[in-house]
Amino acid sequence: MDIFTKLAAMTRRENEQSELPDFIVPLLMKVANNPVDFSGREELVSERVKRVEHYKTWSESCYEKRGFSLEDIHRTLDRLKVRY
Repeated sequence: MDIFTKLAAMTRRENEQSELPDFIVPLLMKVANNPVDFSGREELVSERVKRVEHYKTWSESCYEKRGFSLEDIHRTLDRLKVRY
C-alpha cells in the first residue's frame, strides 16, 4: 500500500471510527487522491498519516502532549499548501 492510499484509508477510518472531524476530511483526501500533485513530498504525506492516526481531541489538555491535535494536522497541510 503506497502512502497516499494509506492516508485515504487512515482518514476514512479515523473519521468513521474515531474523533477526526468531518471538516478536515476533504483537505486530507485532496492529498490522498492527488499523488501526482504531491510526488516527491511523500515524507510530508507520511507525517500526515502519523498525525491522523494519532489524532486526539484531548491531545493538549494536560501538561504532557499525547497524540496530535487539529492544529498539528493543519500545520502539515500548510507545509503542503493545501487549503480549504
